Amino acid sequence: MEKIFNIAHQLKQLEGQYFTQSHSKAGQWLHYKILRVQDGEVEVSLTVREEMTNPSKMLHGGMAAMICDEICGLAFYSTHAETIYTTVNLSIDYLWSAPIGSTIFALGKVIRKGKKIANTECTIYDEHKNIIVHAKSNLLNTEKPAFQLVL
Repeated sequence: MEKIFNIAHQLKQLEGQYFTQSHSKAGQWLHYKILRVQDGEVEVSLTVREEMTNPSKMLHGGMAAMICDEICGLAFYSTHAETIYTTVNLSIDYLWSAPIGSTIFALGKVIRKGKKIANTECTIYDEHKNIIVHAKSNLLNTEKPAFQLVL
């Protein structure tokens, strides 16, 4: 028999595993591993695949933006959110590069969880702790019930 838990509980149970239960097809495609989950903070790792690169074989800026958007959202849902919040803006600073085949890490944090707006940030870095990307995002409460994941 399947048990249904809120997403925060589910995320904690998935530490050390690939997150295949994302409701986002883009998130599933990223194929990231959840390394650590705590209230308002999620850290993941992923490999830069060829289809994620620009002509220089480095992580494409659009892919970095997708990673940041995904991980900011995941960090938000680690706060036991009861409603769906959606991205209203994403501001990105590109600071370094990541070549094809490299392992990168993304750390998402909730800065403030308000009733209408949540402020989040994501830092993507490499195995040498070089910051590749830093992003900030605001999420808007849609007031629709949060989705559930099945264990």
